Amino acid sequence: MEKVATDIYTFAELRKEGFTYVDKTDALYAMASGEVGKLFFIARPRRFGKSLAVSTLKALFEGRRELFKGLAIEPKWDWSKKWPVLHLDMGTMQYDTVEELKKSLKDYFRAQAAEHGLTIDDDDALPEIFRGLIRSLAARSADGRCVVLIDEYDKPLLKALNTPDVIRFRDFFKSFYGVVKYEECKQRFAFITGVSKFSKVSIFSDLNNLKDWTMHPRAATLFGYTHAEVLKYFPGRIHALAEAQGLTDEGAFAEIVRWYDGYKFHPGAEPVINPVSLGLCFDMNEFANYWSKTAVPTFLIDILKERPLNFASIDITDDRLEAYEPDRPDITTLLYQTGYLTLKAMHRLNEMSVYDLDFPNREVANSFLTRLAPAYVGQEPSDAESAQIAAARALYAHDVPKFIKALKSFFANIPYDLTDRQNEQMWQTIVYVVLKAIGAAVECEVKTHDGRMDMVVNLPDGIYIIEFKLDRPAAEAMEQIKGKDYAGKYALSKKRITLVGISFSSEKRTIVEELVEELPPA
Repeated sequence: MEKVATDIYTFAELRKEGFTYVDKTDALYAMASGEVGKLFFIARPRRFGKSLAVSTLKALFEGRRELFKGLAIEPKWDWSKKWPVLHLDMGTMQYDTVEELKKSLKDYFRAQAAEHGLTIDDDDALPEIFRGLIRSLAARSADGRCVVLIDEYDKPLLKALNTPDVIRFRDFFKSFYGVVKYEECKQRFAFITGVSKFSKVSIFSDLNNLKDWTMHPRAATLFGYTHAEVLKYFPGRIHALAEAQGLTDEGAFAEIVRWYDGYKFHPGAEPVINPVSLGLCFDMNEFANYWSKTAVPTFLIDILKERPLNFASIDITDDRLEAYEPDRPDITTLLYQTGYLTLKAMHRLNEMSVYDLDFPNREVANSFLTRLAPAYVGQEPSDAESAQIAAARALYAHDVPKFIKALKSFFANIPYDLTDRQNEQMWQTIVYVVLKAIGAAVECEVKTHDGRMDMVVNLPDGIYIIEFKLDRPAAEAMEQIKGKDYAGKYALSKKRITLVGISFSSEKRTIVEELVEELPPA
């Protein structure tokens, strides 16, 4: 049985303790060799192995060959050369003020200097301390260069998003990280990781020499596991999971894909599986929402409450996808970069690339929407969960009146600040979030030969076709469903088809009328 680490993110410890390491060193070699550049940046969602990659590179440049026995990079690397490594881990540096951050950074640099037998001048500004350490370490190597590794560079700044202090954090980091560029000649290699990529006019304005491999095809599967890697490295774990769940090995792998796969970091690349969620699944021998073990960032929910996003249909241009301003966060970009949305398709619009986005898998959709639904409708999570369970039971029991009653409970206390921008799509979005959160197969804006259906809920034994109207009668919604023959699209499904017209009231902020009609079997 393969040993699977669920709480170890250091390459040396992983290898020494005999845990399974999915060999990514061939892809790391493409960067570390110096053949295509030496200063790199890659953004990836949390829990995707960024820290493991950084610690792997640290061991590589320190020349610790014993840790790389049997890995793809071992015969390629020149082990006669070693470089001192300055490793800056920003993941633990989440402070409310820039002053607190600076103090912590100075303490961190003091410890890093002591580790290398150096000292720092406490009277110097942090960029100068950073610059001095790079130069001192470089002077100790044979070729006059060192290696700089910065993990989770954006963690302190993400905490400040949606706060007045975000500009101060941004301005500090602009000068601080600019040292990496200005001391380029003293660096054999530099690698920066994070969750977000900020635009080139903010944090990265002084780092225009960085090679951004966030969406580079050669780095598309560097983080996360491909299907082939999971099958190769974890056959025993897959078999144990299959036995625990009463499935075949093939069936267990199919469920792994449904729960944890789907992340794409280049439109032409294969999708990858979340490595940490998979490890926890193997550890527990259960399929569950392990993503939800760590909370959804509050700032994402706060932004979505201010600007509800239509999760059923999301597209974004390539320039917005890659970067944003810290003081003007784009919610769609944030959701992509933090891993809640991923690439599903790309198409060209004249000279512009447009990407279709969606939730990568069941785990992420459930984890995120179960938190968003109560936030949208102003309920406590426990109250929202009760209503969601009632809605799910009624839906699958084909009890439409109870289903509508459960939906109404969601809107009983909906905040005025959400409904002051009312339109049909806003109400449709809230219903979509509620249904998607309970695991229903729901689609919005479904195309037909004569228009678009507002919503279709496709269950194993039935199909609901739902049309919404705001301050207009439910009869008008039903007439549209019938007049445009929306049900014709599903005539051959052999499922029971139910037509539902729903009327919302902007004054009462809830469902005020519904019409339900079940079609006779075909």
